[in-house]
Amino acid sequence: MGINHSSYEKIEIGTKCQSSKVINNEKVGDVYLLMYSEINRGESKNEIKERSSSFLNDIHYTIVIDVAGESNDTNGIMGVEVHIVLEKESKKIQLCFERKVGENKIYQELSMYLGKIENIYHKEQPLEWAFGLTRVIQNSWFQEFIENENRGDKWSIDSNCYTFSKYLIEKFKFQNIYQLNWPH
Repeated sequence: MGINHSSYEKIEIGTKCQSSKVINNEKVGDVYLLMYSEINRGESKNEIKERSSSFLNDIHYTIVIDVAGESNDTNGIMGVEVHIVLEKESKKIQLCFERKVGENKIYQELSMYLGKIENIYHKEQPLEWAFGLTRVIQNSWFQEFIENENRGDKWSIDSNCYTFSKYLIEKFKFQNIYQLNWPH
């Protein structure tokens, strides 16, 4: 049933996982949709692009916000990665925050630039912005996601990594001065 993400290393947002200063102001606030597909034994990453896959079962969706302007062509996309995973035993969804640093070595990674969000409260303070974002998502938006439209906290067609990623983009669009759109 899809990719097993229970082995993901969970990290805490703090000085060890985000840059304490802005690296590139032009990149601060960039938002990306990342899609991961599992690489089968003996399969190259290039072969995955040609493989047909089930829309929800073979692809894992996440959102990355570059809070410090660290993303570049050399190191790839960097920032706070937000997503939900399936807790295997309970079948419940679990909210995850991770430090996205460069390309994933285990999964084929495809990315799409979605737009930009503004750092209103913590300008020039990426650590504080990362903490603030995670706090709002964890304490408010995640609960709204579960309760809205009776989604519930069980992994389902209505409550999964794709629908949560799309939900986050809708939340970020509200009162955002920049263009931010979900791909069609």
